[in-house]
Formats: sequence, structure tokens, C-alpha cells
Amino acid sequence: MTFTRKILIGLFLGIATGLFFGEIVAPLEAGGRIFIGMLQMTVLPYIILSLIINLGRITWAESRGLLLTLISVFAVFLALGAVVLSLTPLAFPPIESASFFKTSLVASPPVIDLVGLYIPSNPFASMASNMVPAVVLFSIFVGIGLSSVPGNGALLDAMDVMAEALNKVNKLMIKLTPIGVYFIAASTAGTLSAEELFRMQGFIITYTLLVLVMSFVIMHMFLTALTPFKTRDLLSCTKDSLITIFATAKLIVLLPQLIDDILKLFKRYDLNNETVENEAQIVLPLAYPFPHLGTYVILMFIAFAAWYVGRPLDMSDQLTLQGASIFSSFIS
Repeated sequence: MTFTRKILIGLFLGIATGLFFGEIVAPLEAGGRIFIGMLQMTVLPYIILSLIINLGRITWAESRGLLLTLISVFAVFLALGAVVLSLTPLAFPPIESASFFKTSLVASPPVIDLVGLYIPSNPFASMASNMVPAVVLFSIFVGIGLSSVPGNGALLDAMDVMAEALNKVNKLMIKLTPIGVYFIAASTAGTLSAEELFRMQGFIITYTLLVLVMSFVIMHMFLTALTPFKTRDLLSCTKDSLITIFATAKLIVLLPQLIDDILKLFKRYDLNNETVENEAQIVLPLAYPFPHLGTYVILMFIAFAAWYVGRPLDMSDQLTLQGASIFSSFIS
């Protein structure tokens, strides 16, 4: 039995268990939280090492063209993502909800330390507090500094070994996915009311349509306009990786496989060479923690959550979300 089939069985069994037993299975949420925590425990260390390693091996003289191209593509996708995020609230219909008093309406909201969130004045405190933007910024500067240090090869090789060890630990945790998915699905299905399920349909339908438009319309136009590749070629080369990512919701463990998929695509068009192989090893890990269209699609959940509780985003909220999304979208 394939791993993907095991995950799907865990998903459907969890839903069936939750629907049959109801709130009795609510304590299974603890198992889901444990599973998610075990998946997350290696992500931040791996990203730190990955950024430092890849930036430490890049010199501006050798990779100027590559970096400028990456920055240009990143800027275009960032602008496109901002447009998508601003239009998302329009997808949800207006709803009427009763007004009621809550203590949170008069309580002072928690103060967010924006400087501490984005500036790693104490990198170890940022790591301990899981402040991803600050940690990413710290890793970028360390990698840039390391690239100009003579004799950095031994250190980078040692960090490569550590990054590979973290990746192996992550793969071990991934093996628990069918069980973790079962816990999450059972507790969710058992505690979801009919009204909540009805409103969730708005998110599921909107999210699915948005993903289809982004994948098969917008990305198709970019791919065919800027490369010799076709969308069906890209999907055929990456289909196994995409199915696994969809089932596990875990991209990071598939990075090596995705690199191999990219190289297969270049080989199919007789474009593979040593330069392509080296750049593929650099670009994907380097691009992974930065915001992309996928993370902007995920952020549509904020607009849905506002609509779900009966307080749609106003213009001020939109501006705040747009400003925060750039920095808060580091890593999924």
C-alpha cells in the first residue's frame, strides 16, 4: 500500500469516526497537536542551515544574473499576490449576525513588538520565540557574511551534514502522518457544528477556485511566456511529489525530490547541464522561506475568518494585512 493511500485512509477514517462519535472524540485533538509539533520541530533549524549554506556558497560576481532574475520574479509574484489578497474578501457573500457583548470588545489588544518580530537583536531569543522573520533575516546576513570568509568550505560541508540529519528526522516524523491526520480529522469532524460546516463551504469553494485559477491560468501564462516548458510537462514531472505534498501538507521534506523533478524537466528538453544542476541546488532551498503565490493563497484564510465571525475586513484592516503579509509569509 502506498504512503499516499495510507494518508487518505487515515483522513477518511478520522472523518467517519468524528461524525459517528461526535464530541466524544474531541480529546483526540491533543494527538493532532503533538503530531503537528513533531513536524514543526525541525523546520526552523533546517531553514537556518539551508539559508546559510546556500548563501554562503554564492558570490555576487558568479551569480549576479541569477540573483537579479530571482529578485525580478519575486517582485512580480509579490505584486500579484497582493492583488489576489486584496480581492479575496469580495468572494464571500454578506451575512447578518447578531450583536452581543464580549469582554474582548473592551479589553486592550496585546501589544505586538514589530521591532522584535523583524529585527533579530537577540537571535537566540528570536529562535526560542519562533519569530520566523527575524530568524530568516539573521540567517541571510550570516550567509552573506560567510560567503566572503576564506576557507569556509569545511564549515559549509559540516553544516550540510547537519541539514541532512534534520531532513532525515523530518522524514521519520512524516511517517506518522496517517495517524496524525486521523487524530486531526476525527477531532475536527466530531466538534464541527452544522452551521460551522455550512459557513466552511464558502472557504472550501473559494480556496479551491482560487488555487485552480492561480495554477492553471496565471502560472500557465507565466510558464509558457517565459520558458519553453508547458504546464502538462511540469505536472507530469512533478505529479508524484505534488500528490505527496497535498496529502501531507509538508513541502519541506520534498525539496530534494522537487530538485530532481526540475532536472528531469530540463533533461526532457535537452537543456540539462552542470550550470542548471548547480543553480537548481541553490534556487529552491533559497526561495523556499520567502513569500510566494502559495503563501498568499493561504493568507486568504484571514479574510475568511473575518467574514466567518461577522466582521469583514475594512480598508484599514486590508492595509495592515498587506503590510504584514510580506514579512509574516516567510515559511509556510
